Amino acid sequence: MKRNLMNRPLAIAIALLPLLVGSFAFAQRNASPTNKELPLREIIKLPGKLLAETKTTGPTGNLKLTGYRVEEVALSPSVSTQVRGQQVNANKAWRVTVTGGPFPVRAMPAVIWIDDQIVGYGIENETLSQITAVTFDDSLIHDGGVVSLSYGEDKAGRTRIAQKLQLKGGNQ
Repeated sequence: MKRNLMNRPLAIAIALLPLLVGSFAFAQRNASPTNKELPLREIIKLPGKLLAETKTTGPTGNLKLTGYRVEEVALSPSVSTQVRGQQVNANKAWRVTVTGGPFPVRAMPAVIWIDDQIVGYGIENETLSQITAVTFDDSLIHDGGVVSLSYGEDKAGRTRIAQKLQLKGGNQ
């Protein structure tokens, strides 16, 4: 009898755990952004200025890459973020989209690179034909840059798009 009484608080806590976790997740999902943060999913939807775009003549590599698009996105209001280890208020973002696929859904995130630098972790579109990453670091966007995609931060396993960045204006 004594043993059952000791286990009762533990059983109640375990039974209430899903409710507590669910409430926390609901609060996180519905919290308004702080520090002027704009969620990446919102930046992906904003209109952008096309800086570079290419389409390959055929699918490239096992990921079947068919091209990329680089856009500059004006942010209003500006967002507080880190660039090269320093806190800055950014009024622009750069959106890099890789096309191809359909891209597999994997345990490791899709990572978009320019040259040997990570642009960001990708977000797939609904049809798995595009993966988009957002950066606030304009130094990554430059003429001659090589766009590539990997799953996880696998530098050696990246699939590269042969056509290098050729910017139409801006960060040349």
